Amino acid sequence: MAGNKLTIKLTDEQQNQIKTATGKSIKELNIDLGAASRLTDKDLEKASGGVIAFERDAT
Repeated sequence: MAGNKLTIKLTDEQQNQIKTATGKSIKELNIDLGAASRLTDKDLEKASGGVIAFERDAT
C-alpha cells in the first residue's frame, strides 16, 4: 500500500519554525492518506491550526 503514503519534505524555514515551537527536529511529514480520508473538516481545522476564535474583554 505504498501508494497511500504521502511524504512532504519541509523547507529549512519550516524546520526552524517547528524546532522553535516544539523543540523537536522534523525534516519531513509522512501522511497515510487512507487514515487522513476519515478526518472531518473540523478535525482538519484543528490539526492545521485553522479557525481560532478569541473573545474580547468587555472592560
